[in-house]
Amino acid sequence: MAKSGLGLDAGSSAAITVLKRAVELDSESRYQPALVCYQEGIDLLLQVLKGTKDDTKKDNLRKKITGYMDRAENIKKYLDQEKEDGKYHKQIKIDENATGFSYESLFQEYLSETVTEVWIEDPYIRYIHQIQVTLLPRVLMPTNYNRGRISPKEQNWLAV
Repeated sequence: MAKSGLGLDAGSSAAITVLKRAVELDSESRYQPALVCYQEGIDLLLQVLKGTKDDTKKDNLRKKITGYMDRAENIKKYLDQEKEDGKYHKQIKIDENATGFSYESLFQEYLSETVTEVWIEDPYIRYIHQIQVTLLPRVLMPTNYNRGRISPKEQNWLAV
């Protein structure tokens, strides 16, 4: 492995960078991206561990990996609980003129046979074409979803 000027190999410095980002996101309460960074950083540290010969360094790496794994597991439990309680929300940022963001790719993970109702909360729906686009996910619903419905969160949502 190539060493950097600080005596760290490329794998170690990559792991450090990713894990610093994870801690930063974690401290900002941005748990979903923090979890992804923790997972990637842990994978990088595991690769570094495999290539390490010194037992002292191996022990230190194992301790670090264990600490990061514990934090990642806690975040995962928290996010799972938030999802179960219905409090979890996910914001997807789509750049202007970006492609590859179909309704199926965006919502498929949420549409299972157990879904019986979808509530839509969007303060920016004001025009008919926005309503039509918002109701388009009905096409993607599982076949047994026919007993369910898609509803606005507030009853006066069509008022302009």
